[in-house]
This record gives sequence, structure tokens and C-alpha cells, in this order.
Amino acid sequence: RELIKTVQRCSLIRSLFEIVAIGDTYPDLANNALQSGRLQDLTACVGKQASSSSDGEETREDKQGQDDTKMRSWRVRLRQYGELAREDKQGQYGKKMRSPMKLEREAIYQMKDLFIEFKGPVDLENADVSLYLFEGLDLSNLNLSEETKGGDNQNVSSANSKKVLARLVTRGANTSIIAPKTRICITNTPLCPLAAFTMCNVARIQPNHKIFDPFAGSCAILLAAAMIEPTVKSVGVEIAHNGQVNREDILRDFISRNLTVPSSIIRGDSMSEGVRSEARAAVAIEGDDNEGFDAIITDPPYGIREKTGFCVDSPLVNLAKCIAQDREKGDRLLKLGGRLVAFVPNQAGDDICVDMPSEDDLREAGLEFVQMLEQPLNDSLSRWLVEYKCVL
Repeated sequence: RELIKTVQRCSLIRSLFEIVAIGDTYPDLANNALQSGRLQDLTACVGKQASSSSDGEETREDKQGQDDTKMRSWRVRLRQYGELAREDKQGQYGKKMRSPMKLEREAIYQMKDLFIEFKGPVDLENADVSLYLFEGLDLSNLNLSEETKGGDNQNVSSANSKKVLARLVTRGANTSIIAPKTRICITNTPLCPLAAFTMCNVARIQPNHKIFDPFAGSCAILLAAAMIEPTVKSVGVEIAHNGQVNREDILRDFISRNLTVPSSIIRGDSMSEGVRSEARAAVAIEGDDNEGFDAIITDPPYGIREKTGFCVDSPLVNLAKCIAQDREKGDRLLKLGGRLVAFVPNQAGDDICVDMPSEDDLREAGLEFVQMLEQPLNDSLSRWLVEYKCVL
């Protein structure tokens, strides 16, 4: 259950599969799959026996309450990798990867001894169970049971020539639904969905967490947070006027995707004490004793705020100072144990420490440095993902 939840919130994992069987040929694979007993929910009517097995694209709770006599629908797909993949299909690797239909049909026909045992109907669009045939995978490092390998006669030393039958357990986060080109609110430099999901996961957001983005822009981070945990309460602050970042369009981006809308999208400067107070009030819960936000996740502006005459420090340094000021006054911006996660841009040859809070800044804010990871953007510009934890 925890593995499924982890995969579903991860933008860097496409799918999670359970290996049913491995064989040298497709007839061997069919025989090994039958012997494994891992497809009993397809070879018999759905009942108590099937509830203990992996169940494809839906979780066990999704299946509860269905008629016990219902026969589960299924489908099979072939995927080829490495040297076995056709060269004219290389451009389709990834989300839209397909193997030739002719080869898929031939493979299925060779495994007819398995598939004729399935009781349910074939459904190519919305099957209860999705099965995949893999060719060309390197299995040499996998710790496989004898049942999966088909017994001692299966030589895994030639693992990349094996045929693999696997069933889809779940899929990773579908970040494409919040891709910038699909959104109503269009800005010049939107944060990509992969980065937004990564930041939310680094911040360890959980159900009912309160999330704050002080440089929200078009709210890519808050969109990702709502996809990961629908119960989050989020607030974004953006200094630009509606002609540049339209807040009504942002709300429509949430509503059109059936995502939980932010508690507030505030126009203003997050460095202003009044704006931060408004942000806290938007998610205030009676009796929470000014705990603050569970996570502050943000992608500050690159080379804009830093160069204005009235702002000497970088956005992240200013944010740390604001956390310190609010903490000193007893109105925490960041909850004890909460996370601050942000991107920090860095030009080649520049000292990134200048744009990050000093040890004194961190001490006054009650923050502790956790980690930083680099993402090169081009030959001269990188951005670092930095994480801090509130410890005081």
C-alpha cells in the first residue's frame, strides 16, 4: 500500500509493475504464469481469492463492493527495449511508445494456453487488469523467486533475452495535465510540472498540510500539491497585477481539473508583514495556536527582485529573514518541523552562498540546512534545489 502511494505521487516514475513470470519463449512464459498462481483473479470469478492478489490499475478499495460473480476484464500490450526495439519506433519511446501490432498479436497467440483460461472479457480501453509483455529488459540484477523464474531450469545469466509477463499495479503522477501549454493562466516563465512535483515531495507534504508559496506566479507548485494531496490548504502570493498573472485564470486551472482550489491567491509582496498575516489568516484553524505553515515551497524570481534598488538581498535570504521576524513576534510563518524548499539560481563562476541564507540568518529563523541538489539549465546557468527544516 505504501509503495503504491509513493509511486502515485512521484513524477519521475511512470508505472509500477508486478512481475508474474519469466520465460525463454512465449509458450514457456504462458506455462510459468499458470504455475505461478498470480493470475487466479483472471482465471476464476472475482471473489475472496482474488482480493488477496495485485489488482492492476485500481486499488483493492476500488474493487470492494463489486459483485463477487463479476469476471474481470483484461488487456495485453507488448513492449520491446534495447536491441529488440525497432529503430523506426525509437522516436516514440516514453509515454507514447508502441510496439508493432503484428508482433503483439504473434506473442499473444503463442501464449494462448494462458489466455484461454481467462474468464473475463477483453477491454482495450478500460480493463480491470492490464498485462504487459516485455522483451529486451536486463534482469540480471533482480532477485527473483524460483516460481517467477519458472524453476531451476531458467538461466537468468541470459536475462536480457528473457520474455517477461507483468501486470500493471499503478501509475506515477500524470504531470502532463498541468503542463504550461494546457493551462488557462499563461506566464512567461512557468515552473515545469516535474520540478513542481519534486519540490512538493522534497517538502514531504501530507494530508491536510498547509502550504505557502510566497512567489506563486501561475501556481504550478500549488497545482502539484493539490494533485498529490487533495486535502492540502494552500496560499499563494504574487506581486504581479492581473494583467500579467490573472488570478481568475489560476482558479479556473484548478476548477477545470477538479483540484482543490487555494484558500487564497493574494496580490502583494510576500516580504510585507501584512501580506504574510493575510496568508496565515486564509488557512487559520481555530485552536491551531499560530502554528504556521507546514511547508513553504517556492521558485523565487530569477534576476528580477534581486536587481531592484530597494532589495539588496536575494529572495531566499529575504524570506529567511521574514521567517525570523514572524517567529520573534510569536506569529510563525513556518511550523516547527516544517520544511522550506526553494530553487536558487546560479550563474557559472558566481558564489551561490551569496544568494543563500547565512548561518546567522538560519539561526535567527530557527532553520537547519538539510540538502541542496543541482539542476543544470544550460552551459552557464544552474538552479539548486535547497531544503531547510524548522528546528526552533
